[in-house]
Amino acid sequence: MTAPTRDQILDAAARLYGEHGFRGTTTRRIAQEADVNEVTLFRLFGSKTALLLEALRVHGVEPVRAELPTVPTDPLAELTAWCTHKRRAISNMRSIIRKAMSEFEENPEMPKCITHGASATYASLREYLKRLNGAGFTSSAADVPAAASMLISTVFHDAIARDMMPHAFPQPSSAAPGIYARLCLKSLGFDSAFQKGRGNGRRRALMAGTILALAGAAAPLRAQQAAPSAQQTSAPATALSLDEALRLGGLISHTVKTAEASVLRARGGQYQARSQYLPQVNGSLAYQRLLQSQFAAIAGSAPADTTSKSGSGGSSGSGISSSLQSLEKIFAAPNTMILGVTLSQNLFTAGRVTSAVQGAAAARTSADIGLDAARAQVSLDVAQAYFNAVASDKLVEIEDSTLVQAERTLQQTTVSRQVGAAAEFDLLRARVARDNQRPVVIQAKSNREIAFLRLRQLLGISLTQPITLTTSIRDEGIADSLPRPLQLNQPITMPGGDRGLLPDTSVSHRSSVRQAEANITAQEYALRAAKWERLPSAQLSSTYQRYGYPVDAGLGHNLFGAYYPNWMVSAGLSIPIFLGGKLTGDRMVAEANLAEARQSLDQVRELAALDARTALAQLEEADASYAASVGTDTQAARAYAIAEVRFREGISTQVELQQSRTQYEQARLNRVLAARDLEVARLRVALLKDLPVGSTAAPVNR
Repeated sequence: MTAPTRDQILDAAARLYGEHGFRGTTTRRIAQEADVNEVTLFRLFGSKTALLLEALRVHGVEPVRAELPTVPTDPLAELTAWCTHKRRAISNMRSIIRKAMSEFEENPEMPKCITHGASATYASLREYLKRLNGAGFTSSAADVPAAASMLISTVFHDAIARDMMPHAFPQPSSAAPGIYARLCLKSLGFDSAFQKGRGNGRRRALMAGTILALAGAAAPLRAQQAAPSAQQTSAPATALSLDEALRLGGLISHTVKTAEASVLRARGGQYQARSQYLPQVNGSLAYQRLLQSQFAAIAGSAPADTTSKSGSGGSSGSGISSSLQSLEKIFAAPNTMILGVTLSQNLFTAGRVTSAVQGAAAARTSADIGLDAARAQVSLDVAQAYFNAVASDKLVEIEDSTLVQAERTLQQTTVSRQVGAAAEFDLLRARVARDNQRPVVIQAKSNREIAFLRLRQLLGISLTQPITLTTSIRDEGIADSLPRPLQLNQPITMPGGDRGLLPDTSVSHRSSVRQAEANITAQEYALRAAKWERLPSAQLSSTYQRYGYPVDAGLGHNLFGAYYPNWMVSAGLSIPIFLGGKLTGDRMVAEANLAEARQSLDQVRELAALDARTALAQLEEADASYAASVGTDTQAARAYAIAEVRFREGISTQVELQQSRTQYEQARLNRVLAARDLEVARLRVALLKDLPVGSTAAPVNR
């Protein structure tokens, strides 16, 4: 494969990545764009990730670098030309940089490939500014690293964000490099540059504010530099106590919000059930337009009035015509307006409404208990995650100190080997012990990061937000001061707080048991309502209506030319006679639900009794483990100190020293983990009353 073909593949990969990102840039697209076989890509680069990393690494370097002169003569002109070149080069890579930055969380290696050139750029600019200082162009008290960071950050954001935020860059694009260079030199005390720009005071003030804002926004770029300056600052860490963590956990927990929604649903069920006690009133308004009517046709086909004839025949014809006109006025009215109010009231429901109300009340009780259980479970989860994070921080300290001890042993063994007092085997053993400790330190730091991520996730904190845990795990340090045996009639206090929780291990008071009992109550009322469905029910209803028959001519000014009342009161009795077995089926379902609820209660009671004994056993175990670890780590520390002296004096072997160090490390780890387990076990017993049955607080792996 020739170099031009390889360059074509890298060019195609970089171009497609800038357009479509990591996911959208497939190897098939790259092969088609570069006009090569897809197999060639894997043969040359091994994988898609390796290909894209190489493409970004190659294209993250400027084709032609702008070099600042070794001996500066005209700082403003030289720095302006450098800014112009840098801005143009970054603009050419703008799409790739944006895409890499937007995918940083998913592919953190991508931005690193394109920012490796930033370190060289920063170093080159910093050295040039130092040369200006040495040549007397700038003040000796100038902060060169800060000025270099400010200038490169400003140029970078101008090239990347000018088209997205034009309001932040009011200066013309062609004049921007000169303005940036002038302000950078001015911050270093370059008086001649200040004199040349005296007439542009307002512009410099505006641009200074823009540059300062962009310099603050460019912290991620400066964080990628290989040698960050002392002026760089990170986001301030958020201090977080255990009480604050518990409060945040309760506010954002999805489990708690779901339980609150269940309580709201149960309250709505109570309103629905109680509404059957009260009268139901509804209003109505209707308009009817008649297009064709049989009554109008009958009235139109009636014989004409024959009043000129004598006898009774004439009078009879007139009466028929008048009657038809009255019928037509009502039944054949072209417009009809109906206003109505309907009222209904249950008089007798055979206890079904009462059963529904009582069942809804039981459901509300169950929902309230469920909310308390959800809050208790979230408190336990948050506290356990908090203690795990605190413990993981201490474990990293222990592993780091163990690594330092291994390094010290290796140094002593190396010196002994050089003077001929130690064998090569001892040197190899010391080096292997040091090297074996490094992965342990890495693993401990990884566990700490995972523990902090878990805590942030539970509290709804950004996963990148630094936090400082202010509540430490209680470590009394004296075994005799521990309260053994556990006093269940005394409140258990939380670390860092004065409030205490009185433990309650009674089975009947457990939240799951109370929920099961409330469910039985609801099912009993449901069965009662199903049985009473066979009884009759009585209702009273009343309907009041007003009928209006406006004529077409009166729709605008006299809506109701004729307006008549209609009021009815009725009483009804409903008796089920034959429903095809529906009532029997409803009763059988209700009986099955009740039987299932009772069996569930028995099972929950058994589990609650076992759960309470398990929680107390875990607390006793944690208490005993902590009491044992307090004296052990002190003795192990003393033994290791003696072993170091013996090894240094040459009266003991490296095996003895390594064994002492391992025992000391294990003793310290055991004490930290035992203190954490004791805190979690205490809290679990304190919250046991409201915790769901079977909720366990498993510690992290030792």
